[in-house]
Amino acid sequence: MLEFLSGYSTQLIYVLLFVLLLLCGLGFPMAEELVLLAGGVLVASDVLDPFLMFLVNLLGVLIGDVFLFGLGRGLNKRLSRSPRFTEWFATRLERGQPFFARYGSTTVFLARFIPGLRAPAFLIAGTLQMSFWRFLTIDTLASLIFVPALCVVGYLFADQVDVIATWFRHAERALLSLLLLVLLAWLWRRHWSKRKSSAPVIPP
Repeated sequence: MLEFLSGYSTQLIYVLLFVLLLLCGLGFPMAEELVLLAGGVLVASDVLDPFLMFLVNLLGVLIGDVFLFGLGRGLNKRLSRSPRFTEWFATRLERGQPFFARYGSTTVFLARFIPGLRAPAFLIAGTLQMSFWRFLTIDTLASLIFVPALCVVGYLFADQVDVIATWFRHAERALLSLLLLVLLAWLWRRHWSKRKSSAPVIPP
């Protein structure tokens, strides 16, 4: 990442940081954390201005998140109009909206810090018709913590950034594996509960 960015002029590096973060929001297979760490390292190397770097990174993160949210909104409209999915989608929407009305803000806030959960949570927020301004407010508050925290880590540990980047990759894989196990456990429990409730009751 650093070798790639260092080969360009300062002005172009800002553009590349923004574009890379935007691509992360669009589903590009790259961790936002690595881009933000690189921004901090480049500030430590006196290549970038800290305030401008933070502003560019924040905008890249937020616009990528808003795109995912908008994609969810579009998905809602398409599924609602599809004859094949209308009834199925309406049932899921009816079940999901009360949960998101109660826990949506917390879900969006926490998802900003959890790789692997981030994109699905923002898509679901849009699909379940969460208020755009509510989403943007919560996501901005979370990003105002997330973005500078990663940039500061990159700045303070610029000479160890490769070790930190490797740790982030391992942590992301471990977290995704844990989330998958939790999802499988939940699906199994749900299946077992349905099977148990539908089993015939044998009189004594």
